[in-house]
Amino acid sequence: MRIRAFPLDANQASNRLCAPGAKQQGFALIITLTLLALLALTVFALSALNRVSAQIATIAVYQVQARQNALLGLHLGLGELQQQAGDDARLTGMAGLTGISALAGNSTRHWCGVWEQGTGAFVAWLTSGAQTTSTAAVQSGLSVVALVGPNTVGAPAANSEPSIAGKIPLWRTETAAAPGIATLVGNYAYLVIDEGVKITAYAPEALVRVAGLRPVLTSTVPTSAAGKLAAALVAYAGKLPSVISYEQLSLLPTPNTALTPSVIQDNFNHVTLTNRTLSGRDYFSGSLNLNTTSTIFWRSVLETYNTAPGVVPITSSNLTTKGNALGNGLAATNLGKMMNGPFSSPANFSAYLASVFPLTGSPTYIQIMAVLGPMLTVRSDTFRIRAYGEAVNTLATVPVEARAVCEAIVQRTPLAAPNGLGRKFVLINFRWLGPNDL
Repeated sequence: MRIRAFPLDANQASNRLCAPGAKQQGFALIITLTLLALLALTVFALSALNRVSAQIATIAVYQVQARQNALLGLHLGLGELQQQAGDDARLTGMAGLTGISALAGNSTRHWCGVWEQGTGAFVAWLTSGAQTTSTAAVQSGLSVVALVGPNTVGAPAANSEPSIAGKIPLWRTETAAAPGIATLVGNYAYLVIDEGVKITAYAPEALVRVAGLRPVLTSTVPTSAAGKLAAALVAYAGKLPSVISYEQLSLLPTPNTALTPSVIQDNFNHVTLTNRTLSGRDYFSGSLNLNTTSTIFWRSVLETYNTAPGVVPITSSNLTTKGNALGNGLAATNLGKMMNGPFSSPANFSAYLASVFPLTGSPTYIQIMAVLGPMLTVRSDTFRIRAYGEAVNTLATVPVEARAVCEAIVQRTPLAAPNGLGRKFVLINFRWLGPNDL
């Protein structure tokens, strides 16, 4: 029996394709393709997420390493300060004493130096990588970093010079990939800043050397950065006990012009919040360390004298001319000290002061010393330490993976330091700094 097949016409073919089974098979194919696409997208997203997470973890490790290196620099700076300046028989001052002039490019002028009190012999610069001689310079072959830069002191200028330090490399002597081969893993640096060669912005009355006499910042030029800050310190003296750092002085309102960032920056090298000095077991605030060549400091010293009751005042014009003369001539003089060296006592300073305020003038150096003598000192006990750390990946195109900078205010105390290193320094304030702080 023969079975004859008849071709389907168009309507029959359409009906067969639209049958329920055919519709389900087409829909299942679309769902399958969609799920495969989603699966591929999920795999790609997870892969990208893993890569990002790995990069974040690696960056975090480098950031921790950079901070650890900065803390290493801080502790080494504190240790160097303790070793070199813990003893009562040490003098401290700024590197300008050695003849470094007030110029924008002189980035070692505000280094902190230490000298022997008895002989005036140079001991050390409290800066990483510094030369061991009295010449303030970084050792050859070392990279440098500006630990006091434009965001701290503003655009480089006289009395607003930046301060650099040498970067000290950290080596790992052995790694799994290179056993027995030293590998650079980071750098550190530190800079110790002498806060005693600056004018104290806030001296608590209970701690001042001379009752009723506090240091004042020069205001001979009211429109200058010093003049603006001086006006704010006088007008808002009642708010100063609440200020906990020099940088917070920017929060003070002012009677005339706002304390813009540039005002705080321009005063950084010659103003501190509170400088405390030791005498026996007692603290005093507002002392004036003579071992500085800052003319703003010396004009402020003379204005401080003028605020004492009953004195023969220094005329306004002489406040500037004689203040500048004291600062500019101090390094080169051999009156009361060695040339390019520090004063060893306030009494020795009298010989130099007599060259600017002789007995034939008014006031005389004797009258000035009678008022300011108790406030004068030749060493400091309050210091600021800035420390830098960086983590290095020598296999990367840009080897420095992370940087960190910290800052501490340290204070010398009446307590005895271990190993016979004089009096113990303690940390009284600490903070991490960002790029905008340097």
